[in-house]
Amino acid sequence: MIRSALACSSFSVVIAAFLSACGNGTPASSPDSDAADQVTDSPAPWDADVGTADGSAADLPGQPDVPLPPQPEPPGVQDLVPFVDPSIGSQGSGNSIPGPQLPHSMVKLCPDTVEEVGTIESYDYGSTRIEGFSHTHLQGPGGSGYGYGNILVMPMIGTPPEGNHDWSSAFTHDGEEFAAGYYAVTLTDSGIRAELTSTPRCGLHRYTFPASEKSRIVIDAGHTRGLSTGGHVEVVAPDTIRGHGQYLVWPIVEYAIPEDPGVTGAKTVYFHAVFSRPFDTFGTFGQDSDIQGRSKVDGPFSGAWAGFPTAQDEAIVVKVGISFIDEDQAELNLAEEVAGFEFDKIREAAAATWNERLNRIVVEGGTTDQRTMFYSALYRTMFAPADFTESGRVWTGADGFGTVLDANGFRFFSDNWCLWDTFRTTHPLQAITEPEIAPEVSGSFLHEYLAGGWLPKCPWQATGYSRAMIGIPAVAILSDFYVKGILGTEVELAYEAMTHSARESKPNDLAHLACGYLELGTPKEYVDKGFVSHECDETQSVSMTLEIAYEDWSLSQVALGMGKEADTQEFLDRSHNWENHWDPDTGFLRPLHKTGKFVELFDPLKLGFDYCEATAWQYLWSVPHDIPRLIELMGGPEVFCERLDEFFDKDYFSPDNEPDFHVPWLYDLAGQPWKTQARVRKILDTAFSTAPNGLPGNDDSGATSAWFVFAALGLYPVAPADGRYLLSTPMFAKAWIRLNPAVNGGTAFLIECTNHSPENIYIQSAMLNGNPLDRPWITWDELTRGGTLSLTLGPEPGTAF
Repeated sequence: MIRSALACSSFSVVIAAFLSACGNGTPASSPDSDAADQVTDSPAPWDADVGTADGSAADLPGQPDVPLPPQPEPPGVQDLVPFVDPSIGSQGSGNSIPGPQLPHSMVKLCPDTVEEVGTIESYDYGSTRIEGFSHTHLQGPGGSGYGYGNILVMPMIGTPPEGNHDWSSAFTHDGEEFAAGYYAVTLTDSGIRAELTSTPRCGLHRYTFPASEKSRIVIDAGHTRGLSTGGHVEVVAPDTIRGHGQYLVWPIVEYAIPEDPGVTGAKTVYFHAVFSRPFDTFGTFGQDSDIQGRSKVDGPFSGAWAGFPTAQDEAIVVKVGISFIDEDQAELNLAEEVAGFEFDKIREAAAATWNERLNRIVVEGGTTDQRTMFYSALYRTMFAPADFTESGRVWTGADGFGTVLDANGFRFFSDNWCLWDTFRTTHPLQAITEPEIAPEVSGSFLHEYLAGGWLPKCPWQATGYSRAMIGIPAVAILSDFYVKGILGTEVELAYEAMTHSARESKPNDLAHLACGYLELGTPKEYVDKGFVSHECDETQSVSMTLEIAYEDWSLSQVALGMGKEADTQEFLDRSHNWENHWDPDTGFLRPLHKTGKFVELFDPLKLGFDYCEATAWQYLWSVPHDIPRLIELMGGPEVFCERLDEFFDKDYFSPDNEPDFHVPWLYDLAGQPWKTQARVRKILDTAFSTAPNGLPGNDDSGATSAWFVFAALGLYPVAPADGRYLLSTPMFAKAWIRLNPAVNGGTAFLIECTNHSPENIYIQSAMLNGNPLDRPWITWDELTRGGTLSLTLGPEPGTAF
């Protein structure tokens, strides 16, 4: 039976048990104090106990009760912010957002350029015009940033144009500045210098004007790349404008699944904007009117403008509080986070916050470009999910309608797009670098389950479920957190949510076209037959079977840890369903008709047919939990490695999308680890750069960036819930990972390389805490208990493992 407590009680009733994982009920950082975003003297201010009670590290089977190894001492706090270049990934398909934000902040302030072909998000480095600077964005999405870019602010000279609401200006990259917590550009049409910085829930704009009698600042509440459906904007004081915009984030989903309760993808964003000086003139505009002197307007595409006479180089600061609750909360967010108009002070605080987070991993060696790529990637892994808690309250839309609830100290995380991407790398990396958020990320998933009946696939801060993508990746994430002991205490509820989503489904009206893509839960056909057929979804049927099989295996590990023997066997058996697609004649995982017969037409290089965003070659390896069986079916380790060689040598491997992320490390599991070492180093050297187009594909809420961080450290979680990190050659001579001792006792883990150089890419020998290591992996327990992994490198393949 699906519980419905959330629909009729405060948010605290639903998630209170999660807070007991944090001692006295205080999370890793309270939303009231914003402790996670404050500057501290410590490079790793851990506050929370994240591994306690059921599912804790101490309770997991096999946990060794032995003294901790000697703990390495990391260097002192480093100045790492200069190594962050937010422009990386901002051109083309990377869709990275280069504007200022804080770790997991609700406000992501960014320039919005006139949209270029191939870009989804707000800014494209290849564009030549800026529309303005808006406050809500997603990091690196592949197809979902449409309804963001809300509450746009834009300075200009002259009378705002009537009718077309085009405030855009030409710009160049001369003088454009990108930094953690700061962005600046000169608008060439007007000569105005625009600077941005931010706090967790507020944006600060500083515009330096030329001498003019007609300087203007526009606030456009209708701006979106989704659909503006309503709004209200009002001039409430000589220096203050407030209001809201209403939007559909992804209109096609609302139209495609009308049977969902409420509205799918609707949201309202509220703002309260205060100017550093009173304006002389003002006006408002709507869908069909622009009227000077009118103080308020309602409807879609609503906005207002303020006018000033300015002296040469006069700066006007606009501070904008943002809320998903109401205008008063937006004003309160502003009062709590930005007391005055001290732009530089806020900018410095943002940089200090980022420096603390970046110091959770300190590297030594490497080139300046390599360190820039590394810290820029680590920076991007901390954008999503975003914390939408506001003064102890939260707006949530999982029930399809939206409501404001008491958070009772809990942080609610959303805009995690998409879990199909992030379960592989983003969340596994955050388990190491930010384990304090894991119980609340888990609790946010479970809130959606309680409110709407299902675990989410792509959480968004809007009404209803986005439904996009395949499988039930929340199961993979919750299972991973459970195995690592950082899930929190509400294990039984998590298990209920996972098993319900694994055994049941909520179909949609387009089931004949995309049975699993827009469904919630697990397609009935998979549950009944053990595979998803071509007739069910001709564009990704094989992928669905494979993804769900991994999630089944992950769930079996939770059942095992909870002592549920029958469920363990059920999900272990289901985890082998991928074999239903194995064709021994072709050596590929092929699509099946409903009858169980192979689809006749088959091209392993054809993109998209029965394989989600990939080819049959690229999904051939997508059974990360069952690689030994795949090796056996292919004919043994030698044949397996020969096929891997063909895959890489013929450039079938694609570093630009998640299905292939783990493949370079599979040599480690087939007896040829030196090939993993060579392949990973080549990808690092050729697929990534410090250029604006320096990401090979969508960053997908930090998934691609997290891949880079793992690869640069020489560790990779091929099957996250198995708790192993397969080894490759690190990019740096030394890397210290600062650990949360509440997880497993360790304070730091050091990876050190002897003979590190560009030529010495092969591991000759390995020692873990002074003892020989004869396997090409370490475990979660070995990592989080702290210690030292020592690698000796050389120019030729070694026989260390």
